[in-house]
Amino acid sequence: MIGNKTDKKFLGIIIVLLTVFLLGLCVFLVTGVRRVDRESSISSFRTFLAARRVRGPLPLTEAEVIRPWMTFDYINQLFNLPKNYLKSNINITDSRYPNLSITELSESLSTSSISVLAEVESAVAESTTTRQ
Repeated sequence: MIGNKTDKKFLGIIIVLLTVFLLGLCVFLVTGVRRVDRESSISSFRTFLAARRVRGPLPLTEAEVIRPWMTFDYINQLFNLPKNYLKSNINITDSRYPNLSITELSESLSTSSISVLAEVESAVAESTTTRQ
């Protein structure tokens, strides 16, 4: 009799913990979906894939393919820019550069990713550095 009550309490605790875990997981997933939607990452990724069908680095005039999810290392490779070009041009002091995405930089600066994205696009489009 006593063991049966203990088993029911234990089962009740397990059910409560699983419910809390599932609710937390749902909140995490909804937050992630909203972030993807806010950044238009899915359509951005399709645009990016279309742009990558071209072999070799992209011309600087195609800076509009840059998206917030891209890291600076990736952007440098995509446009064949010198490693520290964007760091010095945009004055990035974050120690995670170049393994830092535009979204992460905007979050650390407490600015919108759209404004940082526009600044990066402008810096790439106006690049007159010698390509290496």
